[in-house]
Amino acid sequence: MGKSGMFTDFNFKLVVIEALLDQEPLFLKELTDLKDKYTNNFEWHSGAGPIVEIKDYLEALTLEMSDLEKIESLCFEGGNEIYHILKPDWDGEDSLFDVLSSVEGFQNLKNLKAVDYISMCDPEVLEPFKQAGIEIED
Repeated sequence: MGKSGMFTDFNFKLVVIEALLDQEPLFLKELTDLKDKYTNNFEWHSGAGPIVEIKDYLEALTLEMSDLEKIESLCFEGGNEIYHILKPDWDGEDSLFDVLSSVEGFQNLKNLKAVDYISMCDPEVLEPFKQAGIEIED
């Protein structure tokens, strides 16, 4: 389990966080403040990993049920905003944010109806969605 105890795979948690960014989640102001603080001084050079302070914050972040209930769809796609908050110069050409192991924890998304699959994981990782009757669009 991740540091927040809700999702096994941190990169899947990022997909969930992405789904909340436009829905005024409780954590938005804090994340925006961190983004403003650290991305303004981000050194653009190849080989740098994600911004440690933002990654640490997101790993420890406990998502509130009131926010999770807002999620009706998830999108697995390399252009997601959350990846560029974590690593502003990420070009999507590597597997840094791929969901490799599991979508365990999706059961907390009580209103999830659909998953858009474009990239970022092997289709087998999405099997639990199918088994739960959630539509996968590709």
